[in-house]
Amino acid sequence: MRIAVTGGTGLIGRFVVNDLLSKENEVRVLTRSSVGSESFGSRHDLVDVFVGDMSDSELVNSFLSDTDAVVHAAFTHVPGRFRGGEGDDPVGFWNANFVGTVHIVECARRAGVRRVVLLSSRAVFDGLEFHTEEIGDQETPSPTTHYGLVKASCEQLGNLYDDIEICSLRPTGVYGITHPISRTKWLKLLTNHINGPGDIRVDQSNRTEVHGSDVADAISLLLSADTVQISGKSFNCSDIVTSEQRVLDLAKRIVNQGPNPDVGDLPRLEKPKNTMASIALNSLGWRPGGLSRLIATLAEIVENERLGR
Repeated sequence: MRIAVTGGTGLIGRFVVNDLLSKENEVRVLTRSSVGSESFGSRHDLVDVFVGDMSDSELVNSFLSDTDAVVHAAFTHVPGRFRGGEGDDPVGFWNANFVGTVHIVECARRAGVRRVVLLSSRAVFDGLEFHTEEIGDQETPSPTTHYGLVKASCEQLGNLYDDIEICSLRPTGVYGITHPISRTKWLKLLTNHINGPGDIRVDQSNRTEVHGSDVADAISLLLSADTVQISGKSFNCSDIVTSEQRVLDLAKRIVNQGPNPDVGDLPRLEKPKNTMASIALNSLGWRPGGLSRLIATLAEIVENERLGR
């Protein structure tokens, strides 16, 4: 397949591009800056990079020409913030993200693209109060922020068109080795508490996470599934419950015991509020990496950063 990826040099986009390339797809990337495309490593020359803004119709039309599908992962926000990402310009935030998504969909229709996968978020459920039960894929969104409302609104685009297949993926917190590695989740925390003064606060609250590679695998499944399985639908994407304290404890075990530490005595973590069930993805064959993938990622961080040495 020939697949176009917006935001391909972003956190999730990089995982998506590398996964698609590994499965022998032809990949195009639309990015506001070519900086970061080196994260595709040895496959860099296999990626056709388009640099510019989603509002540039001529650029977007060229980007989407002769493609089979689009993965729309681009998102404009205040640096470091998704919720509250509108900063002091909510109008600009909506224009860049909601109107920008409509623009991508409309250009895709005109280009004859068959399928669009939109990146949504667990933030669409922030207003719910699920404590003992998990949120199902078909639960009605209840956003409480501009971020969540933009994502929920984009999900509804899947119900407006009958000439293009649109579905949405709702990842929870995403972790994994990023490029540059300095942006990797938990890196600063682990470095501070294992090799440093240990003066950074450790959050004890439990959160749900999913590895970027598992998000990419979910997207590949949505790109290849039958129309009836995905069109107009939104898919929860969540894997494990963890916390900063659990991550730090695991990293310390890896330092002391090696990359395959004993975890048999780990206490069970209570699920946080509004935990999502990924039943629809599971039915497509999605099998995320769970605790073993989290440990492998932490072991890579420990080795790369020489923690404990």
